[in-house]
Amino acid sequence: MTASRVRSAWSETLRHRHPRRLSTVVAFLAALVVPLTATSAEAPGTLLELYERVQDNARSESVRNREREAEFRAARDQQQRLLAEMQQTIKEREARKEQLKASFDANEDRLAELTTELDRQIGNLGELFGVYRQTADDTQTLLFDSLISLEYPERRTQIATLAEGTEVPTIPEMRELWRLLMQEIVLSGQVATFQTDVVAPGGSAYEAEVTRVGLFNIVTGDKYLNYQSENDALVELPRQPAGHLRRTAGQLTSADAGDAVGFALDPSRGALLGLLVQSPSLLERIQQGKTVGYIIIATGILGLLLVLERLFRLSLINSKIKRQMKDLDRVTDDNPLGRIMATYYENEHLEDLDVISRKLEQVVITDVAEVRKGLPTIKVLAAVAPLMGLLGTVTGMIGTFQAITLFGTGDPKLMAGGISQALVTTVLGLCMAIPLLLSHSVLNSRATNLSKIIGEQAAGLMARKAEAVATARSA
Repeated sequence: MTASRVRSAWSETLRHRHPRRLSTVVAFLAALVVPLTATSAEAPGTLLELYERVQDNARSESVRNREREAEFRAARDQQQRLLAEMQQTIKEREARKEQLKASFDANEDRLAELTTELDRQIGNLGELFGVYRQTADDTQTLLFDSLISLEYPERRTQIATLAEGTEVPTIPEMRELWRLLMQEIVLSGQVATFQTDVVAPGGSAYEAEVTRVGLFNIVTGDKYLNYQSENDALVELPRQPAGHLRRTAGQLTSADAGDAVGFALDPSRGALLGLLVQSPSLLERIQQGKTVGYIIIATGILGLLLVLERLFRLSLINSKIKRQMKDLDRVTDDNPLGRIMATYYENEHLEDLDVISRKLEQVVITDVAEVRKGLPTIKVLAAVAPLMGLLGTVTGMIGTFQAITLFGTGDPKLMAGGISQALVTTVLGLCMAIPLLLSHSVLNSRATNLSKIIGEQAAGLMARKAEAVATARSA
């Protein structure tokens, strides 16, 4: 039997016995063809040996195939198990995905709500911070200029720390700001006394007990003080206000606790006091009138002295006349009525009424002239005083116009001197003329009354003498 027949017979056998593995065996036999041919060529053997050898190889191949099939089945089962596990994992992941998606959507909505709330809170916080900073800045300015800070200097550092902060204020910081404001409000209504350094106008410093009246004024003794916040120094006013204002300061300083005293309070915290101090005194006003003002004052003083002398003289004459009228039996020559009566009694024996009348008339004229003495002078001075004031007005305006011509209108201080002279002299003239004119009216009324009394008494004596002469002639 040849090799080709052997292969064909073997192929048929394998095809019937193992149809599923035919392809594998064919491939295996194809691989053995060459070796078998070579072997039979080299060492021809029996077919039985060849068959046995093929059988052995087939069995070995069958074992290996079963092992491989087992491995394949094991791998398939493993893959199916893994697939099932993976599908289960996918289902779990899908469910987890849906759960996470729902949670994500809910978190998105919550995040939007929280973002809106955060924006609102940030806006409120920003507004609060702005109000806090503005209030802190205003409070710092208030406390730096406050007289209370002189008594409590630590407040300057506290408010500076609060005002200079750049972070969002904490609750303790806001409470501290509130405390400083409440302290300012409470202490602004109190009168306090404490020791501190005071700078004199000459520059020397001394320690003194000062009295603070709220936020408005601070005094020591009868002197008003000025608080310079930029230097944190208490300085005496170089020019103190009028005397009655200083008296109120002295009364306040020397008052005991609980005493009620009057005090000239400056509600503007020094502004009105500064204007009051800068306003000229009476002497300075008079000095602004210059020469014309001095002349007007001299004229007024002369007129007032004359008024006083006349008033005293007329009062004295009036009292003596009244005393003489109460005692007509005792004639004295220290008054006009007494002198008229003395003249009448001296010439009563004369029968000529004309002679007696002329003698009495001479006494009346003399006494009336004495009574009205000085009144024309007072009237003239009352008329001259406003005219002199007008002269000062014209003189001051001339000086003002000269200043405008030389320096222009850029600096009002250059024109102030002439305007002050013009106004002050006018005021002085009116101030002198008005009392002189009123005094003249009063004195003239009194002199007229006295003259009337003197004339009536003289006429009465002449009437009595005429009656006596007529009676004697008729008898």
